[in-house]
Amino acid sequence: MAIEFRCEKCGKLLNVDSDPGSTVKCPHCHKKVAVPAVLASLPHPQVIANVGGPPPLPPPPPPPEGQAEAALEEEHAEGDDLVIGVMAKIMPWVISVFFHVGLILIMMLVSTVIIAKTLPENIIIPDAEFSDDPGGVVNPGESDPSAPASQSRYQVQAQGYSSREAAIPGDTGKTDKKVLLIGLGSGGTSGGSLAPFGLTTGGSGSGPKSNFFGHGGNAHHVCYVIDRSGSMVDTFDFVRHEMLISISRLRPMQDFHIILFSSGTTIENSPRRLVTATNRNKEDAAKFLEPIRAEGQTDPVPALNRAFEVLVQADPRKPGKLIYLLTDGVFPDNARVIDAVRRTNQKKNVLINTYLYGHKPEEAVKVMTDIAKENGGRYKYVSSDE
Repeated sequence: MAIEFRCEKCGKLLNVDSDPGSTVKCPHCHKKVAVPAVLASLPHPQVIANVGGPPPLPPPPPPPEGQAEAALEEEHAEGDDLVIGVMAKIMPWVISVFFHVGLILIMMLVSTVIIAKTLPENIIIPDAEFSDDPGGVVNPGESDPSAPASQSRYQVQAQGYSSREAAIPGDTGKTDKKVLLIGLGSGGTSGGSLAPFGLTTGGSGSGPKSNFFGHGGNAHHVCYVIDRSGSMVDTFDFVRHEMLISISRLRPMQDFHIILFSSGTTIENSPRRLVTATNRNKEDAAKFLEPIRAEGQTDPVPALNRAFEVLVQADPRKPGKLIYLLTDGVFPDNARVIDAVRRTNQKKNVLINTYLYGHKPEEAVKVMTDIAKENGGRYKYVSSDE
């Protein structure tokens, strides 16, 4: 009899005329399958599902072309809306994060710049004290001849000054007279233990103060580099006198050193380093300068090198390093002098005031002016009758 069942191999419906339990060949997959024996007790038609599972469902028919495109566009629109929604939620946070990170970086950069531009280690504020007796004419030599009162006052002052200087012996070490510089102390009193040396007590102001031939500053560490070559033989006593005045005005918070140069070895006050500007050390400086005589040729390079070596050892807790460089003429090798200063003062942390005394050759003016400008100081010409 005819029996219907599904092939257990391919799932196709078979209609065979065979007994249950027999073996037949599937006309679809051409494989041998057994006719289920249980179909003998079932009514006709006998159809049993494939042992391997339900037959696969046929694929759904494709939608019409227009509907497919519309569905695709709808899916894309839904995807775009989803992305836009997500972006709308996270973008404010992303923008906020970038803004704050950028703000932090800008603040760090500004802080770095501010720290990098902190005040340098040595700050010297130049000053100028041309007279301890205020008033009168600033530059009498260029004053109006039609002002007899001012001119007369200047002439009287000049005569008095010349008389006072003429009264000072050339060799102060062999005089029994005490040279008192009344009124030259910086806020202090004249006389005392410093009077025999032409010194006055330095002031006790709130900060450091230094002055030499009208130029100076608020440096804590001061080094005098002074020419004592043979060309200074007629003027060294006066320069020594001005050095003593300058030293006497230093305050106890400051320190100083003296280096005298000519050709050959430099001459320095003991202990060949910066010493505190106490009365005792000022007296020792006066005793050191007392026997010095001008001689030899002019060579400032060893003295300048020594000055920088001394200032390197200065107390770093006290800012301000200042060199007073004085000469009366042209150096034998100007380029060597400038190169020595540039090499030893590369950081420009030492200020140099330069002085040309007595003579004014054009070449010397240029060299001394250049040294002062390159090292933050001032140049001044000091005439022999100043």
